[in-house]
Amino acid sequence: MADQHYFETAEIDPKRDDHPGRKRSILAKRQAQNEARKQRKAEIKRRAAKQLRTMIAALEREVVNLDDGISSELALARVRDPSHFGYPMSVRTMRARRKNLKATIAALSDRLALTDDSPTQSTAALPNDLSRVDRLA
Repeated sequence: MADQHYFETAEIDPKRDDHPGRKRSILAKRQAQNEARKQRKAEIKRRAAKQLRTMIAALEREVVNLDDGISSELALARVRDPSHFGYPMSVRTMRARRKNLKATIAALSDRLALTDDSPTQSTAALPNDLSRVDRLA
């Protein structure tokens, strides 16, 4: 009959954490969890930056629409002096709304700069758009 060799394997005690294989597996698991956490945070930042850019673009379009409305209302108005009592109330409210929207755009741009470290197209185009809007008023 052939000789049979029996090999004994070391039993890993589930209560012992100092086994080298267990240490490696725990370390690998922690590294994978940290990497997944970093990826989730990066994805959340990308999503937030995209939402902020979308909001800024929508508000910029609204400012342009308000400028068009102001210019069309002033074309129909007889009084052009804002301090005059006959100055159109709709123009006053549109100017106040435009001013508020510009402040909101500036605040969102600041938040976007904090969220996204790289310069973005929306924030780079913002001063040019606002200077154009100011000239119209």
